[in-house]
Parts: sequence; structure tokens; C-alpha cells
Amino acid sequence: MSTVTATKTITSTSAAVFAGSSQLANRIQLIVINLDDSVAIMVNGLPVEPGERTKIKPLSSSAVIYAYSLGRAVQAMVQEVSI
Repeated sequence: MSTVTATKTITSTSAAVFAGSSQLANRIQLIVINLDDSVAIMVNGLPVEPGERTKIKPLSSSAVIYAYSLGRAVQAMVQEVSI
């Protein structure tokens, strides 16, 4: 298994979310932790409140996961796991 972790900026414009400079090959899990103290984010249509996390197991390793902020730009910890 391989893991890549990074802090990413999530803005109010929907965009693909991944830990490195591009999506990790053969990804089996994506974890996003909202590091903000007051602004929620949406990850693949699911709300992630401040301080909370979501784990997504994509239907395929090439599936694109999108995220956006419900307010100002916020920081999120993103971790990808691949086989």
C-alpha cells in the first residue's frame, strides 16, 4: 500500500481533490479532514463540517472526487491510499 498526505486549499469553486500533484494511481480510499473552525465543505456531495472528516471509497480507482467550500477558502488535510 502507498499513502500520500497533504494540506490542500478548498475554494468555493468545485474542483477535483487529491493529495499530490495529481490523483494517486490505483486509489482505493480518500480521506478529507476539514481543518477550518467555522466553514463547512462539500466532498462528493457530502457535507464535512469544521473539524470533521469523511472517508470515500471510490467505485473505481480512476473516479474523480470533487470538493468545494460553502464559504471562503479553507484548508483541508487530504490523504489518498492506493494498492
